[in-house]
Amino acid sequence: MATMNMATVSVSSTSYTAVDAPSVTVGFEPDSILLINRSSTATDVVLISFDGVNNHGLLIPGTLPALEYKEKRTKIWLKLDSGASTTTVNVMAGTVR
Repeated sequence: MATMNMATVSVSSTSYTAVDAPSVTVGFEPDSILLINRSSTATDVVLISFDGVNNHGLLIPGTLPALEYKEKRTKIWLKLDSGASTTTVNVMAGTVR
């Protein structure tokens, strides 16, 4: 079984980083990825992408602060929604192989 140490990412931009520079890179092919928005401010919405271009999900404090993806993704991009303040996101990944 492989697990990734928890990555803590400070998200401060309303744009995704460059396609060749994801916010988080998992060093193996995970079976699941857990993302948690640590903010308690409702407007600190964080968007998630698996290709650095398209939005694939969002983390909304107080409503949907955490998401688990059962997908084999190794790169994750994070950005703030407009009006959000810098916030922290925890990312964990694991596999049962």
